[in-house]
Amino acid sequence: MQERGQQRYQVRFGWGVPGAARVAADAHLLVWVDVLPAAAFPDDVRADDVRHDDVRHHDVHRGVPLGQLPDGPEVVLGHLGNTAAVAGRVARLQAERGDRCVVAVVAAGHVDGPVGGDAAAEAGEAPDVRTVPEFAVEDLLGAGAVVDALVESGIDHTSPEAAAACAAWTGLRRAAKHLVTASESAAVLGAEQVHAALAVGPDLVTLRPSTARA
Repeated sequence: MQERGQQRYQVRFGWGVPGAARVAADAHLLVWVDVLPAAAFPDDVRADDVRHDDVRHHDVHRGVPLGQLPDGPEVVLGHLGNTAAVAGRVARLQAERGDRCVVAVVAAGHVDGPVGGDAAAEAGEAPDVRTVPEFAVEDLLGAGAVVDALVESGIDHTSPEAAAACAAWTGLRRAAKHLVTASESAAVLGAEQVHAALAVGPDLVTLRPSTARA
């Protein structure tokens, strides 16, 4: 039986770390889409100033599991406000490569804490970690918006999964703000953090440079 994957497509879509492992291993760019992160961006840090070594220092985004993402592709942060910047980065990568750039758009989704938590720790047992993210409407819309921006720029060799995410965005874009602010994630975060996340500017934040060999 053939292993699941979207290797034949230039633009791919997956959910969380498991999805990234499946669709981004041979990609050139991984777009980690987290529309309502638990930690907001510090106002005094410019996106252009962010480097891999000082991401933790600046506390740009606590929720990105960089250590669990596949080696190789450059990792950038995607959200509803910077889709044009993502498309621009893909265009530059294609110009640099002189060839097409494979893009993995990965929706973060919602991942609960370890099952068992403190009780397991007190019993001297390791808690079961939930690795499969739950559906998050805001990240589906954000991922779809990224794919739509790529399609609008002429990069339209999308997988069925990426096309479906794009269709969710194009069909619901007029209601997107309401859907995000009324989502389960928004209810947990609270209005102040939600508005802060939605107000993040259009700049592109690179969370990790490419680790692929030249």
